[in-house]
Amino acid sequence: MRPEIFIVTGEASGDVYGAMLARAIRVARPGMTIRGVGGERMRAAGVEIFLDSGNLSVVGFWEAVVRLRELRGAMNEMKAYIARERPDLVILIDYPGMNLRLARFAKERGIKVMYYISPQVWAWGRGRVRSIRKYVDKMVVILPFELDLYRREGVDVEYVGHPLIDVVKTGLEPGAFRRTYGIGPDSKLVSLLPGSRLQEIGHHLTPLLEAARELGTRISDAEFVVVGVPEYRDRIEAELERLGLDYPIVGEHKYDAIADSDLALTCSGTVTLEAALLGTPMIVIYRLSLVSWILGRIVVRVPYISLANLVAGHGVVPELIQGSVTRDQLVRESMRILEDENLSGRMRKALSEVRSKLGEGGATERAAEIAVSLASH
Repeated sequence: MRPEIFIVTGEASGDVYGAMLARAIRVARPGMTIRGVGGERMRAAGVEIFLDSGNLSVVGFWEAVVRLRELRGAMNEMKAYIARERPDLVILIDYPGMNLRLARFAKERGIKVMYYISPQVWAWGRGRVRSIRKYVDKMVVILPFELDLYRREGVDVEYVGHPLIDVVKTGLEPGAFRRTYGIGPDSKLVSLLPGSRLQEIGHHLTPLLEAARELGTRISDAEFVVVGVPEYRDRIEAELERLGLDYPIVGEHKYDAIADSDLALTCSGTVTLEAALLGTPMIVIYRLSLVSWILGRIVVRVPYISLANLVAGHGVVPELIQGSVTRDQLVRESMRILEDENLSGRMRKALSEVRSKLGEGGATERAAEIAVSLASH
């Protein structure tokens, strides 16, 4: 029988990394059977999708509690599959609430486990490192500071660099993005990125649009685009219509939009690293439900919420959290950056240093080699 790899992720960014990894595995080991839990990107990469990860994505503690029965059902389906099919390797991508339980289940049945894209144990849940040490055969990390953290705890860990280095590239000729979306060549362009999940869009879209409308009255040459995932375009269009705004919605040309922008107003997450790699000054925002926010403040122990600042090791870009995510705060911080070329220049320089810390490329191929080796022995 051909070796089988089972990949599990529960959110949009994990679907991207899972798809990249699946393609690299097929190059390294043609004919490898790859099944898993993922979305459209993993399906397009040739992964036989067992469950759609779009049905598993949640933001916040309370939101997970509300959907506990549904998530438990999905967990039981995955456990049944692993017990029945006994893949040669289970690869878990982030999503620790479910994946750490799957790691234990698989390991106790003698199935090898590789964890790719570490859960944020450095931010919360340091106790989970013990579970990783016990139930994960190989931890493959993509952020440089994670290597020492896991080594100190006795985890078998390897740093491969960040896969985004090979992904984050513009696709259009200089000036083509602005022409395509009707943006003036000399306008101050601000991209609005409310998030990739419906809950994030619900928390962030309205304050971002209200801030953009106010900025438009203060800066005569300011223009705006909303960068959103295609599946939530209707939600974005409805809010634009409600507020009487007519901003272009960008899906396909996300990186061109960010790279061409003078400023990005963005939800926290992987996108902050994408903006850093493109050298675009940004303001990072994040809001949760009140219950999730209160619980988060109890358990989270990091000085920053954005990956750009965490990799830099200091506050390169401003962060607005929870009650600070208001129209007035966003306008104030945006004006400060857009009107001070020295400030935006210093920010771009600091972001270039973030890029230099993320490796030289080839991260996905290195991770694929590790996966093939584990699955084959």
